[in-house]
Amino acid sequence: NHRWRPDAPAAGPELAALAELGSIRETTRGKVVLLLESVKPEWSRRGKPLRHERSYQLAGSVLTQPLDKEAAARAADFILTRDRVESDALLTPGNERVFLYDSSGMDDLVELYRTTYQRVVSGEPVARSYYDVYLGDGALFHVREPCVREDVPRGVFVEVTPEDPKDLPGRRLPRWRGRNGHEGFFIHFRQSGVLFEGKCMVILPFPDYPVSGIRTGQTKAHRVLWEARIPAR
Repeated sequence: NHRWRPDAPAAGPELAALAELGSIRETTRGKVVLLLESVKPEWSRRGKPLRHERSYQLAGSVLTQPLDKEAAARAADFILTRDRVESDALLTPGNERVFLYDSSGMDDLVELYRTTYQRVVSGEPVARSYYDVYLGDGALFHVREPCVREDVPRGVFVEVTPEDPKDLPGRRLPRWRGRNGHEGFFIHFRQSGVLFEGKCMVILPFPDYPVSGIRTGQTKAHRVLWEARIPAR
């Protein structure tokens, strides 16, 4: 069964992504490449973010993944992401899994972020705290506006309690399995979040099993800075 991480059915698409990364290598060798994670939850559900694979396949390139994506794009030669947008800057129109853009494509990608953000916040949040939490598009969204670098956490934690403990994944899931029957995740903002136009957004695909509740928040030095609890709907 699909959980929050890929399993056997995802192997084919991931191999295709690796092949596309290999074909990109010569173009980016010796150049600065800005890495952007997808804002489309279905990508995270279908396959892992390819972090280690990118480092291997793009050896010889300078890979960067800072918080301020727009500023970083001005200093980069290329942008690499799973998100496809119609843009004159798209350099790999024949790809299906991984897409390379000239750095000028950041404006078009920000438009995708803007559209996603506006769609998410058009509904009511399921929890309000330092970050507001929304459910939509099969994912859990943490958003904040206005947002500056000082507002960006290292990451946020998410604990999901299933209705049936048997739905908890086994050892193949590289996350912690809580003592009280919940599934836990730590979402690194630098890897999975976007900071743009004074807005912050972090996305985690929702599991496909029924849940009895969710707890999310941020800790520092073993102290909970803020948290939100979401009951079952």
